[in-house]
This record gives sequence, structure tokens and C-alpha cells, in this order.
Amino acid sequence: MFSLFIGLQVAFAQQGTFVVEDSETEEASMNQYMIQSGDTLWDLAQDNFGDPQYWPQLWSINEYITNPHWIYPGNAIQFTPGTTIEPPQIDIISNKEIGYVVDQQQFSTSEGLCGPDVRFDFKQPTGTFMVPGFIAESDTVDILGTVDASPKNQSFVVENDRVYMRLADPEIYDCGDVVTIVRKVKRTVRHPNSFFKKYGSLYQVVGDVRILHTYGNYVVGEIRSSLQEIERADLVIPARPTMVQLEVDKPMGDLQGVVIDRMNQEHSFSTERDTLFIDRGFADGVMVGDSFYITSQRDPFIDDTKDNYELPPTVIGRVVIVDVQEDSSVAVLTDVHTTIGLEGEKVPVSVTQRPY
Repeated sequence: MFSLFIGLQVAFAQQGTFVVEDSETEEASMNQYMIQSGDTLWDLAQDNFGDPQYWPQLWSINEYITNPHWIYPGNAIQFTPGTTIEPPQIDIISNKEIGYVVDQQQFSTSEGLCGPDVRFDFKQPTGTFMVPGFIAESDTVDILGTVDASPKNQSFVVENDRVYMRLADPEIYDCGDVVTIVRKVKRTVRHPNSFFKKYGSLYQVVGDVRILHTYGNYVVGEIRSSLQEIERADLVIPARPTMVQLEVDKPMGDLQGVVIDRMNQEHSFSTERDTLFIDRGFADGVMVGDSFYITSQRDPFIDDTKDNYELPPTVIGRVVIVDVQEDSSVAVLTDVHTTIGLEGEKVPVSVTQRPY
């Protein structure tokens, strides 16, 4: 930073006022400094007048400095050396060419939408969705065998690891065949509004395996993909798709239902990309790619444990169907307005294609 009083001798008055011993004011040339990012009046007073405590005086004698904390990079500061009569002064010069220009804010008014609450009423680009589980009666699931062992020295195996599977008829498998690995995570799924309505067991898809060869009673395979860690004793079933590509459109129709369970058994709340199961299947006309709104009819401040069906429904999320069974479907949360509490039988969560 430049020196303000070049060629002049500066003296300090007892009261802290700076004076210049040279009384020829005309020769006391003005100096300019371009404000840099991080500059403050405190620093400028220190560098150019020798005392940072001088900044309040600079501010007080220059009324156009409306806020001492607001000096902008790009503004020019003009220093006038002091004399025995006039104290030194600082002027902030701002113009369109070199000054700091605050972007003009544009505001516009819009009318609020009339009608019921229908969030997420739009189409999404085609996306890839996981199908990490399904609900089925145990006697309808074709169990081929189990993951029995692995050369990997750890309690679980993942992608590219080898597994030794003990299957019922190892001779029928050829190199390149694919099987799916699943795990039963819940014995019985019941309808939240009816204890006697059962949907079978909840199975979690943990990955798939590509067959390499057979050895005695074992079928050797390499894990092609793993949605979760694969463990010994996990079940082997025929290959089933674990990924689907869908374009999510707004819900259409009049079908209604409830969430009967969720894939993530450890958490009480669900967020985007979590997997839910609803009580509607292909017997109700549901197809892969259909979508539903998730609605709530409660005031959570008053009571977050049950719906009040006299209140208007509020849309809090949207799901897309990724797999369909006869009387249930697998759904993935694509849009969420708030965390969705899923407390099983106590607080059934409603899904609908028409939220009013």
C-alpha cells in the first residue's frame, strides 16, 4: 500500500490529530487508493495515518460513509493530507466504471394456486430404481439352496468375491448362469388395519451371483452385484431383476391403499429412495411404473400418532411401483416433502392416486 504523505513530514498532535508541518496546502496533493477485498477503515487508518484508532474520526467527518463496515472492493478512496487547520480526510468515490455495483433485485408477484394440495404433480426423467425386496408366501418362493462357504476370510462377502453354494441339483447350471441371493427379514407381514390379513414373508434381495463351475456338491460363483453384504446361509433363488428403468409420471386413477411395510426395518422414518410395500397388486390393476401420492390427514403438533379423517389430506410424498405381486407391490419413494413416519400397525400411511 502506498505512503500517503510522500515528501512531507507528519507530526502527531497530543490529542491524536494528525497535522502536516508544510503549510502550503496547494502542494498537498490528493492520493487515491483502490479498495481491495478484505480492506477495512481500521487497516487504512493504520497504513495511511499511522494510527488505526483514527478511523472513527475519518468516519465522523465524512457523512457520506453511511456504514464504516461497508466499503466495497473496486471503490476508490481519496485521501486529503491534513494541515495545521484542516484534519486529514478520506473520501469514498464510487462511479459506474470503477465502483462496486450491487445487482438490482427483481421481484414479481404471482397468484396462489387454488384447489387441493397436489405436490409432485409433474413428470420426472427416466431413472434407474432398485428392487431390493419382495413379499411372498414362503411356499411360493423357489429356494434353490444356500450360500454355504467362501474362500474369503471374513464374515461377509461382496462384489467380485467367490462363494460356494450348496444347491439342490448342481449339474443343471452352466457357466454364465445367474442366480439371486435373498434373505428373509420378516416372517409375516400383516395389514396395518387388519391383524388377520397376512401377506407372507418379507425377503430382502442382497445381490446376484454368476455361476463359474461346479465342484462335487458345490456350485462355485462370483458375486456380480451386491445390494447388501452377502452372508453365509443366505438363500439362493432363480434370477430376478434388481434394477428397472422408469419414467415417473403424476398419479392417474382413483385407486387408494396403505403402506403395509418398509424395506428398512431399523428406521422409523423413510426418505427419498427408500423402499415401501403397499396393499395393492396386479389384482387391483397396478402395473410397474404406476405412481401414488402419499397423504397425511393429521396435525402433527396436536397428535402425530393418528390421522384425523375430517381434515383435508396433505400430499407429503410420491412413490413409483417397481415390482408387482398379486395383492401387494414394491414402491420406491421418488419425492418427499417431509420425513414420513412409518410406525407399522399404529399409524397406517395412506397412498392414493387422487388426493382429494
